[in-house]
Amino acid sequence: MRPAQTSLSGPHELAVRWLLRAAPDTEKALAEWDDANAVAVFVAGRAWDAVRVPYGLLGADLDGDARPEDLRGLLDKLGIAGPVFCDPYRAYMYFLVPPGTDREWPHDAMARAGIECFGGHSEYVHHVGVPRVDRTGRPGPHWLVTPDCTAREHVDPAVLLGALEKQSRKAARDGAR
Repeated sequence: MRPAQTSLSGPHELAVRWLLRAAPDTEKALAEWDDANAVAVFVAGRAWDAVRVPYGLLGADLDGDARPEDLRGLLDKLGIAGPVFCDPYRAYMYFLVPPGTDREWPHDAMARAGIECFGGHSEYVHHVGVPRVDRTGRPGPHWLVTPDCTAREHVDPAVLLGALEKQSRKAARDGAR
């Protein structure tokens, strides 16, 4: 029998169902989540697009050892609300934004800063490894803000883009000194 945290019932049911809308195969995704430290593979552009941001852009002192509570505090400071998970092994945060965001995203400008928006618009299918909803701490990929702990279904892409542009300018100024 599948553990409760990866079933379609329980305290995270709505969040799990929302995430599974992006699964190419629901049963396979649930099976991938059976390993507490594993991720399930989803397709960006179905229920959400994912904006991948390196920790270093958000703070020069941030790396894969950054504490989850520090990363959550940074999100609050930047005014970013909505579902966000991170992968400390690669030092990236993933912001789940509305599907179709990739059509309007300034890919070239953001790519120079190491930021990418994965969605269904491009000629490529973008697969994203997503941690279980109950994974809110180390080790491995985990949620900073779970889909069921926010009033927002998605991160507002305009707010996110504004914060990233501000952080990019700050990083450029700091690097020029």
